[in-house]
Amino acid sequence: MRPMLVSIVVAVGLAWCGSQAFALESSEAAPRTHQHLLTTVEKVGSGLVWFKPVKGLEHRAVSLHKAERMGLDEPKVGDEVYLVIDEGNDLIDLHKKDAQPAGHRLIAGKLTYADPFWEFIEITDADERQTFAMDEGTGSKLSMRKQGELVRVELNEDNEVVDIFPTH
Repeated sequence: MRPMLVSIVVAVGLAWCGSQAFALESSEAAPRTHQHLLTTVEKVGSGLVWFKPVKGLEHRAVSLHKAERMGLDEPKVGDEVYLVIDEGNDLIDLHKKDAQPAGHRLIAGKLTYADPFWEFIEITDADERQTFAMDEGTGSKLSMRKQGELVRVELNEDNEVVDIFPTH
């Protein structure tokens, strides 16, 4: 009787471990999604642009320089904008409501070099080695990546890396 109980416990344990591994693989393979939140410019001053809180967004500010680089030229209070927020709650892009975004693209390959100051990276795929500038807010994500790792990078309209994550 006792060997049968041990067999049952072992079988249940193995089934549980297998389901956990499957769940982990499924979550890693799942596509990442970004939130596109419509809000308005609440305040402009001291070199910052402040956005009105909306559902899914706390008070958020971005430097005037970054806002202009992302396409929000001469922001004014009341301007409606879409903020693109990644899974880590980081602002990776913004667009005026009436402006059509040029689009982001994904590149997959091996991380062959990462600048120690997080200013640029090199990605090598089957065809070529490419160098990309890093958006100033993406450096912390790069710190978790290792040289030689297979990664997928998201590039904004200016061909800058705005997101980087491992791929399998």
